Amino acid sequence: MAAGTFHSWLYPTYTRPWGVEMEQLQQPWRCIYEEPFALMMSSDLSSFLIHCTFKDVLLGGISLYLVYGILLCIYRLTLHPLAQFPGPKLAAATFWYEFYYDLFPHKLRYLWKIEEMHKKYGPIVRINPIHLHINDPNYLDEIYAGGKRKRNRDPWYYRSESNGPLGWSVFQTVDHDVHRMRRAALNRFFSKRSVQEHEQMIIDKIEILCGRFAEACRTGDIVSLTFACGALTMDVISAYAFGAETDNLTRQDFAAEYLEAYSKLSQLGPVGRQFPWLAKACLTLIPSSLVHRISPAAALIPRNRLFFRGIIEESVRQQEAGKGNKGKSIFQDILRSNLPPSEKAPARLAAEANLLVIAGTETTARALSLVLFHILDNPQTVLQLREELAPLMPHPDSRVSVAALEALRFFPAVITEGIRLSHVVSSRMPRYAPEETLRYGKWIIPAGARVMQSHYLHHMNPDIFPDPYTFNPHRWLDNPELKQNYFMGFGKGSRICLGINLVHAELYLTIARLMTRFDMRLHETIRERDVDVKRDCIIGLPSLEGQGIRVRITQDRAG
Repeated sequence: MAAGTFHSWLYPTYTRPWGVEMEQLQQPWRCIYEEPFALMMSSDLSSFLIHCTFKDVLLGGISLYLVYGILLCIYRLTLHPLAQFPGPKLAAATFWYEFYYDLFPHKLRYLWKIEEMHKKYGPIVRINPIHLHINDPNYLDEIYAGGKRKRNRDPWYYRSESNGPLGWSVFQTVDHDVHRMRRAALNRFFSKRSVQEHEQMIIDKIEILCGRFAEACRTGDIVSLTFACGALTMDVISAYAFGAETDNLTRQDFAAEYLEAYSKLSQLGPVGRQFPWLAKACLTLIPSSLVHRISPAAALIPRNRLFFRGIIEESVRQQEAGKGNKGKSIFQDILRSNLPPSEKAPARLAAEANLLVIAGTETTARALSLVLFHILDNPQTVLQLREELAPLMPHPDSRVSVAALEALRFFPAVITEGIRLSHVVSSRMPRYAPEETLRYGKWIIPAGARVMQSHYLHHMNPDIFPDPYTFNPHRWLDNPELKQNYFMGFGKGSRICLGINLVHAELYLTIARLMTRFDMRLHETIRERDVDVKRDCIIGLPSLEGQGIRVRITQDRAG
């Protein structure tokens, strides 16, 4: 084959058809071969395309990418709907600004950079190309509206496409109406009445924990509250939602590797936002054998998913066989609901299972362990708590109901203040109104714009919570409206925490039981290192040097 023939065969559309009348060509080819395209599509270009090297292609690709990036930055700074809002120009132009503070060289520190921005630019700041952050406690109800006012989640921030282990779950559902439909199928299962029906199960798990504490009292062993609370909350959510016994409380180390694995998973959040393909590969494409070599703790996550996937498949089989009416699993409720068949598919149910286990384990465990820390770190609070609990629980083995504890005055205030300082959810929670233009002062926020507040900055606002770093339960007693208007421990609006009643039951029953039966003191636990939030990955985490909350059991009043 002659070189010219090969050339024409390989690139037939890049040579001008001199032997063909222009009038015979169909559009758009006629336009292509007309001037000025004739020069571009000449044999010179064809020759270049044949002889260009990989280096030429690479440099050309990089050049195009740089030009695109520059034009995109110019658009974001000049023509973008958020261009007029205050904030650092670099943050408005590129997501790399957030990358710098959240991933490298800083680690999960963008939250505190946002705090600095507000001090410089005011209460409303553009913190990245698509996000407006408002630091105003009186604007909460606009952002996190309830009722019929639609508020969608931001898919970029939560990586809410169907490509992650939590895809399709209630938590990551973007659309307001779809979220409402999915949540309706779960509301009954997490209602106050349903939790009351499961109180005995929760008490039984707490008794296993008390047995471990009693043993530590006899042996003098140090107890990690961090891992003990994680074992308790995982056993409770597994039994409550799936009818499964995970028995983490009976394991010598309280199954510490699971809590560590969930913590590592939560830290993938910023990676997933900046590099979604990388997060997907880490979670779904890397073989479990390789994951185990890299991180044995992280390898537990897919194993756990398989365990709960088996429970889901069994629930589906029972429902199809007509035997699911008395099932103990939450999936029996979903399968019996009016949801369309696509919402009952095993893959979507698995997404709900992953959400329930992670949210019901790590966040609840952190709240419980930190409330206990603040109680033990304030001896006067211990005395006042025991004085209030004494009429209800006169003996170390006395039982009490959640309803009786909620009727107390000081005890609920202690729990609320502990949750405020635990910063279980520390991050910003972006929402957007798909059909509604919002207004903040002189600023008009267009429909579809992502707007948010950060739980940590809100709960540490000295205008609402004077001396915010101090553990002070009395602030809730002195101002009864404070909780209703400004407490964000469980979120607000139509997406308030689904499991709020279960979390309350776990915290109330566990703390009342432990404080009545045991004397404890903190062991080598430093608040600044082991407790205070230093890293933000939706869940607030202590510093990398943190060693967890540890206690020594000094007396078992039942022994």
